[in-house]
Amino acid sequence: MPGLTRRMAEFAAGLSYESIPPQAAATAKLGITDCTGAMFAGRGEPVSKLMMELAQPAQAGEARVLYDRGRARAMDAALVNAAASHCLEYDDATLFHVSAVVVPTVLAEGEACGASGRDLIAAYVAGYETWAELMSRDQDKHHDKGWHPTGVFGTLAAAAAAIRLNRLDGERACMALSLAASMAAGLVANFGTMAKPIHAGRAAQNGILAARLARRGATASPDALEHPRGLLSAISFKGRVRLDEDIAAGRDWHILKHGLSIRRYPMCYSTNRTIDATLGLVERHRFAPEDVSDVEVTMGRAQSLPLRHHRPQTSLEAKFSAEFAVACPIVARRVTLQELDEAFVRKPDVQDLFPKVRVTTVEGIDPDYPLSLLGPHDRVKVTLRNGNVLDSGPLRYAKGHVRNPLSTEELFAKFADCTRGALSRSGSERLFERLQGLEAQPDIETVFG
Repeated sequence: MPGLTRRMAEFAAGLSYESIPPQAAATAKLGITDCTGAMFAGRGEPVSKLMMELAQPAQAGEARVLYDRGRARAMDAALVNAAASHCLEYDDATLFHVSAVVVPTVLAEGEACGASGRDLIAAYVAGYETWAELMSRDQDKHHDKGWHPTGVFGTLAAAAAAIRLNRLDGERACMALSLAASMAAGLVANFGTMAKPIHAGRAAQNGILAARLARRGATASPDALEHPRGLLSAISFKGRVRLDEDIAAGRDWHILKHGLSIRRYPMCYSTNRTIDATLGLVERHRFAPEDVSDVEVTMGRAQSLPLRHHRPQTSLEAKFSAEFAVACPIVARRVTLQELDEAFVRKPDVQDLFPKVRVTTVEGIDPDYPLSLLGPHDRVKVTLRNGNVLDSGPLRYAKGHVRNPLSTEELFAKFADCTRGALSRSGSERLFERLQGLEAQPDIETVFG
C-alpha cells in the first residue's frame, strides 16, 4: 500500500466536484462565504497593512488583494488575505480555523488558474479533508505541545487545495505535500499578538508555493508525513500518532462529521460558550457591573490553554481572555467588533471585573467533536453583592456551532456587518448571493466583479 503522503496527495489531485456529497459542497460554500466577510472586516487592521506593504500590490497581478486593494502574485495575495481573514478572530473555528487558510488560498490560486466555482468548492474540500485527516491521527492535542494547528496543518491543507487547482499529477502532488511539510509552523505562545494571523497568512502562501515548486519539478521525500522523523512524529506531544492506517478522506468524509462552526463573536472560540452563558444571565437578571462580587467560569482544561491573557490591555490580548469574555457582556450587554478596541478594554469598569473572575477547568473533550479543544460544556456562576447566585447551567453549543447553526438571515447579518464601509447594502447582498451560489459561477471575476 502506498504511504500516507502519497495517498493524501492522490486524493487531493483526483478529487472531482461530482464526487463530493451535496452537504459537503454546502459546507464549503458556507466557509467561503463567512471567511470572505471576515476578510473584509480585517482589511483595515494593522497586521493587514503590514502584509500589504510586503505584498506591494499593483494594477497588474495574478490575484486580487483584499477585494479591491490592487493585485499581486497569488501566493502574496493569499498571504495578505489570510492574515486579514484571521486577525479579528471572526472566521470559523472548525479544525482551528480551516477557512482562514483554505479560502484565501482557493480564491487567490483559483483566480490565477482561471478556476470555476465548482473547482473552488472541490479545492476547499480537498484542503478541509487533508487538514482533518492529518490532525485526527494524533491522540493528543497539538496545543499541549505548543503547536498552532492553523500554521501547521493549514500549510498542508493549502497545498492540497493548490494541488487540486493546479491539476498536478500524483507524483508532483506528493512532492507538493512533502515540500509543504517542511514549511509548516506556528506557536501557541504567539496567541494574542500579530503573529497568530500571520500563521494563517504564511500557511496559505506556503501551500501555494509548495504546489508551484512541485509543478516546476522540485523534489522532496515521498514519505515526509509518515516517516519516523517526518512531520507527524515531530509535532506529536507523546508520539501516539497513527502513521500507517488507511485514510478516511474522501470515504468517511471528515467535512460531513465535523461541519463548520461559525463564530458569532470576534474572539477566540474557546470563549464563545462563556459569552453566550454570560449574556444569557445579563439579559435575564439585568444586573450591573457594580453588583458583581464574584464570577466562576467552568470550561475544559484544553479549551482554556489559548486563554493566556488574564489582565488584557489590548484588543488582541482581550480576544484570548476568559476574564474579558465575562466582563465585556456584563458592561456592554454585547460583544461586537466595536468593543474589541483598546479604549473599551481599558475602561475602569471592565478592568475592575477581571480580578473577580475565576476559571475552573475540567478534563475531557466534547465526545462528539474530538478534534476541538472544547470541554463537555461551559458554565458561568455570578455571585452578586447581595448574596444571590445566578447560574447559567451547563451550555454545550454556542450559537453558530454546527449543532446550533446560524440561520441564513443571521449569517447574512454578520456578512453585511463585516462588509459595511466597503460595500453598499445591495453590493453585500449581491456578493453574498453569488458566494452562496458558487457552483454556478464560471470564474472568480464573475463572483467579485
